[in-house]
Amino acid sequence: MNNSKAKKTINFIYALVFVGMIFLPFCLLDTTEIIDSSLENRRMTMWPGWHFNQEINAWYGHYVEDRVAFRETAVHFYMDATYAVFGEFSEKLHMYGKDGEIFPADDGYVHAYQHLATDEELIDSFVTYLDRTNQYLEKQGIPFVFLAGLDKKTVYGEKMPDYIHVDTSKESIMEMLARKLTERQVPYVIPVQELQEAKQTERVYNQKFDSAHWNARGTMVGLRLLNEKVREMDSDVPLLTEDVFTLSSEEKTLEFISLPITEEVPVYTLKKEYSDSILADGSLLDVLPHVAGTSVQHYLNENALSDKTILILQDSFLDGKYDFFAYRYQNVYMISRQNYESMQYYVETLKPDVVIFENAERAFVDDLYAYTNLANVTYE
Repeated sequence: MNNSKAKKTINFIYALVFVGMIFLPFCLLDTTEIIDSSLENRRMTMWPGWHFNQEINAWYGHYVEDRVAFRETAVHFYMDATYAVFGEFSEKLHMYGKDGEIFPADDGYVHAYQHLATDEELIDSFVTYLDRTNQYLEKQGIPFVFLAGLDKKTVYGEKMPDYIHVDTSKESIMEMLARKLTERQVPYVIPVQELQEAKQTERVYNQKFDSAHWNARGTMVGLRLLNEKVREMDSDVPLLTEDVFTLSSEEKTLEFISLPITEEVPVYTLKKEYSDSILADGSLLDVLPHVAGTSVQHYLNENALSDKTILILQDSFLDGKYDFFAYRYQNVYMISRQNYESMQYYVETLKPDVVIFENAERAFVDDLYAYTNLANVTYE
């Protein structure tokens, strides 16, 4: 009888611990407004507010997934164990391609590579926004260019695993986007061909480190093309040249596992005679309207090569890349693209001479779905 009672007590405690392990992480949800994850190289989902909208509802799940307690500890443990035992990465974060190349491995990324995630309705909505923005700026004589930050898979697709097949009968996201932007006559830079040509002689995306973005050399290729496109509309914009930078290399360690996987990556540093006069002004974060948790940056350079002002609504591909602009433009405003609805206010307030909208390719299978108002934005 005593043994039976002891067994029931043990079973009860076991069940209690089991239930606690399931629910405790959710009870300790991290509700900090802004969380930037170095592990996943992204900003974790912010609270979307209370809505009764099918498009927004999915983001409540993303919010909980990103902020559950002990999340990064659990991911680190799983990644380390999987790599140590099998020499592979978790399919949720990264994977090996051919010749030691590392790629993101989330489902959206892979499906986009296979041409299975090309959402024409979303692309139409996005193109409508860009078209209306371009027409609005054209009337004021302000050059406008859309820049795509390409996924590594789009440039190094031949390095993706052979077991992941591509449906070549369907358009990729970037192919459809380029076609529709051409039809609407919206100026754009989607540098697929140029980066594929450049990779024949140099690395434009790192082999391992930060596989979600282009490296410094890829940035230079993309931004020089952007500069050329802008100069077609305003020849007074100074050229972006490499001679004002020092190109060096820096050893980087992958942060998503604790095992020592390192890589020498290229780094551009603006020469002192150009960088000394660049000042960062953080006051606009408190002045300009913006979505909570997003970035508003202003760089002032009284000794810039021109007295022009550039406004950039940007994605992560231009994070930390202000020096590619600040030595040429007297004022550089870099604002997170999530603030797309405030474009007219920014233009009327900041009086830019050039406007750029930069968007990562992977956003078309990620957070761009949360922006349901793209096609509804109009300009007075």
